[in-house]
Amino acid sequence: MIEKKPRRLWTIVLVPFAVALMLLEEYLWRELKALMARIGRLPLVARLEAHIAALPPLWAAALFVVPGALMLPFKLTAIWAMAHGHVVWGVLVLLTAKLTGTALFARLYTLCRPALMTVGWFVKLHDALTRAKTWAHAKLESWVMWRMARRAMSRLRQRIVDLWSAGVPPAG
Repeated sequence: MIEKKPRRLWTIVLVPFAVALMLLEEYLWRELKALMARIGRLPLVARLEAHIAALPPLWAAALFVVPGALMLPFKLTAIWAMAHGHVVWGVLVLLTAKLTGTALFARLYTLCRPALMTVGWFVKLHDALTRAKTWAHAKLESWVMWRMARRAMSRLRQRIVDLWSAGVPPAG
């Protein structure tokens, strides 16, 4: 009985954090992927993406280093700014770099996935991560707090869409 109390306490502490993180991850991945797909319709970007999609598997895998490498100077700038007392500026730069890197990664994943699924180690890693994500979602779906948060977010999203379509821009 004593063992279960600390475990339950950790669950109570970690569940809200996990819920917020999973909601944010799902939302950002979906929205950033859609944004990058719209950008991908620009003629120059479409040509570049066609070349990326045609890369052989190992080059496609190597390409995943690019978002992190491109964002590194911005992340270092953010750390420098925070270390020199510009915390808000540093956090904003860090968040912008993280969102940009995630958007690039999501698009590269979409473009390179067919080539990468021909590489054995990638397929094994992909399948393991997919199983872990499926398990995490099943676990979260079993928690009332998660279901409540999803319903609240859905209602909020619908309310914003309703206001926007009625010509009322969201408050901000």
